[in-house]
Amino acid sequence: MYTQTQSTAVEVEVKKHKCNLCDEVIVGNLKEYEGDKFCEDCYIENFFSCDACHNVNDNDYLHYADDNSYCEECFCEHYSTCNDCGEAVHNDWVHWQDDTPYCESCLPDNDLEEEFRCKNIPSSSMKSEHFDLLDVRTLVGIEIECMYESYRDVYTPSNWSRQSDGSIDREDEYDSVELVSYPADGNYLWETINSAMRWRDRMGAVVNRSCGLHVHFNSLEFNARQVAMIALVYKKFEKMLKGMMPKSRQDSNWCRDMSLDYSELLSIREEQDLIDRYYEMMGSYPNTDKYNDARYCGINIHSRYFHGTIEFRLHSGTINREKITNWIKILNKIVVLGLEINTWSKDEVRKWIDKPANTLIDSVFGSELCHYITKRTRKFF
Repeated sequence: MYTQTQSTAVEVEVKKHKCNLCDEVIVGNLKEYEGDKFCEDCYIENFFSCDACHNVNDNDYLHYADDNSYCEECFCEHYSTCNDCGEAVHNDWVHWQDDTPYCESCLPDNDLEEEFRCKNIPSSSMKSEHFDLLDVRTLVGIEIECMYESYRDVYTPSNWSRQSDGSIDREDEYDSVELVSYPADGNYLWETINSAMRWRDRMGAVVNRSCGLHVHFNSLEFNARQVAMIALVYKKFEKMLKGMMPKSRQDSNWCRDMSLDYSELLSIREEQDLIDRYYEMMGSYPNTDKYNDARYCGINIHSRYFHGTIEFRLHSGTINREKITNWIKILNKIVVLGLEINTWSKDEVRKWIDKPANTLIDSVFGSELCHYITKRTRKFF
């Protein structure tokens, strides 16, 4: 018996596709992008894979930087384009001036000394003739970061302006705001603080750990040497001042330590010395950009060239009369002593520096403020 095997032919359908760009008919699978099909040549010519996120994108959105290809989103996340030469600069190395990005080669000359000399006291400033309520004789501006109950109709307290502040982590049922006072001294400064307290009570204002209290002392009447001596006094008591603050503020990147040593501060004589030393300490380039990283020091000297002030940023958020008033009094003691030390001999300054800070507190701040400092320090010990 024989068995006959019958072979059966199977027809396989060959897939053919037309390229969406060149209309060439291709046998087999084509490359796809957003539902359209392309031959390999057209695909390579018109599309690319981002070296950061690895997503495929149209070449219209291609950016080259450091021999890599980036989509627009990844490029903007990591690079900026120099305003002059158009070259891509990694954001770690870009220089900002007046909110404009530059590479190091194209960075315009910025004469901070000239910028400072051209500044004037704000026309809104209030110079007092009376100091019995608050004996502070330098113009002071206050910035209070806080939140108010969102259902209330917000208004601006007298002697203050209102600004938005995206740095505040707003809580449910609250809106965030930054109150900025008009510069004032003496009894006018006292009334400015009272005005904020009345606003607080009417608006149900509160703070959280994302808020801060920033205090500005006018520095237009101080020379660079005087500013350096104020910074020297601040440095001497910095550990004590930090001890008055909650842990979150002590370690905050928004109010870093004054890390210049005493010898460096004593070496400052001219404005350019102050500029060179301070911006080098902060790892930043001298310019008048508002958001220069050099601003994030507990004693912010960058503010001298942007606002004409010395800004103190260490204090945690508060809208409490006692805390604000006592903090201003403490800072005023530091400013006044810095101006006095500037008149001392080098030997006198060195002897003062060599004394332990805790033996100087009573003579510098007085018994009333020392009691307050002790109370605050015990709270966070």
